[in-house]
Amino acid sequence: MLRITASTVVALLLLAGAVQANFLETELGARAMGMGGAFVAVADDVTALHWNPAGLAGLPGVQVFGMRTSVYSVDGLSEDAVLTSYGTGSMGYGLGWMRTGAADLYSEDTLLAGYGTETPIDGLAAGITLKRFSVEAPGYEYYNDPAFAAGGDDAYAADLGALYRRGKWSVGGTVRNIGEPKLQLLSTTAEEDLDPIVSELRIGGTYLFRDVMLMTVEWRAPREAPEYYENQYSVNLGSEVWFYDAFALRAGMNRDRITAGLGIRTKHIQIDVALLSERRIGSLYRLSAIFLW
Repeated sequence: MLRITASTVVALLLLAGAVQANFLETELGARAMGMGGAFVAVADDVTALHWNPAGLAGLPGVQVFGMRTSVYSVDGLSEDAVLTSYGTGSMGYGLGWMRTGAADLYSEDTLLAGYGTETPIDGLAAGITLKRFSVEAPGYEYYNDPAFAAGGDDAYAADLGALYRRGKWSVGGTVRNIGEPKLQLLSTTAEEDLDPIVSELRIGGTYLFRDVMLMTVEWRAPREAPEYYENQYSVNLGSEVWFYDAFALRAGMNRDRITAGLGIRTKHIQIDVALLSERRIGSLYRLSAIFLW
């Protein structure tokens, strides 16, 4: 039991001690992670459901995505996701599930449903993702606190996105977590003390240099950043180079964190791995795959 209690403390510390913080930071896909998370103006695969739903408009056929992340080398603590999308090339739909947590101790789940479509303006797409957030902490039952909500809590929010592509460049933007829902695990927490899942504006751009290197930049402006960030606003940078359309190298900067990644692909599958180096507490290692039909 001592090991479980210690793991719970570590997990909750790594999840920033607040529901708001991790729901805000949870991201998707080793490809995007390797590019510093600067993906709002890329959004050209099924993970657009998370990054920018407008990107769903340009996806042809069916894509299925799976992800596994080792978080700071803590046993049992991981980030997982499964997504799927269907598109016609001018409009697309997506469904997905994401989880961050430690087995039998603590979990944050997000269900996503999104839609993207081209607009009458040539090159411009728009989209929306609806999200259901859920949080549970079964490991907390060990403390027998009568104020603890054994069934957890859930709430809803939405993301709106736009994406404009023209030749070798694109620009995109999203407004995330519209509605700013609040979740709680203890009924004794006062309303004014609850942390919302804060709304956030993201604006970015990409440029394809010499048809080989994709360079991307993204500016993020959460309404309120976690206290452990030095600045409220951030600029993320990323790059991706494909060799023979089969092997990719990636690098980026996510706030003050360095990222790197690799990718390989064939006609029907793409596999990506990435590393995010966190100077304060360690590194994240992420593996994801996309199957295409």
